[in-house]
Amino acid sequence: MKTGKLYLIPVPISQDLRLSETLLTKDLEIVENLEYFVSETPKIARAFLRDLSLKKQLRDIDITELNKNTKEAELEPLLEPIFQGKDLGLISDAGAPSIADPGHRLVRVAQKKGIRCIPLVGPSSVFLALMASGLNGQSFAFYGYLPKERGQKRKKIKTLERIAQNTRQTQIFMETPYKNQGMLEDILDICEEETLLCIAQEVMSEDEYIVTKSIKEWKREKKVLEKTPCLFLINI
Repeated sequence: MKTGKLYLIPVPISQDLRLSETLLTKDLEIVENLEYFVSETPKIARAFLRDLSLKKQLRDIDITELNKNTKEAELEPLLEPIFQGKDLGLISDAGAPSIADPGHRLVRVAQKKGIRCIPLVGPSSVFLALMASGLNGQSFAFYGYLPKERGQKRKKIKTLERIAQNTRQTQIFMETPYKNQGMLEDILDICEEETLLCIAQEVMSEDEYIVTKSIKEWKREKKVLEKTPCLFLINI
């Protein structure tokens, strides 16, 4: 039996946009014809899919869950529709699957099984922030969340600044929205005044804010961050 394909489906990273406004026209038709999906949070996936002209009723669409707690032994069974000749869609809670998203684990298993994995064009806050930052896009690293314990977090920030100083590689990381201000204050306290910091908040929303300044300039501004999704990028 012919196996199906795994489609990696980007979704909006802003509440201002719908899925139909995010995907290319040619990709919309692909997604609208899928009957099986894997999602980090099925409830969120259904909210995105509700916007589309699906081949089947939304209530009849099969959406299984894959999150950070999914066990390794549970991954291959998620691909069963593909083994039965059906195409499967992988959806993140926001942005691109596999980028700062547990979906990469399913893609790894699919690759091992020789399944064709097809990424669709769509947004990723990491890459959009890097594009608009003016910092080095030839060499960069994304670290996700830094250590929770403040001492370890501050130590990590200094380590990332040294990497940037020695290699000119852009260092990208994030924080939970309610801790944004604390992260900013730690960066301003630890980093050297000539180090460049880009703050990227609410990417792709009407309130999008992507600004790069030196640590010295940020200190002078006394910026107060909203409790909304935020990325931090540093380089020299």
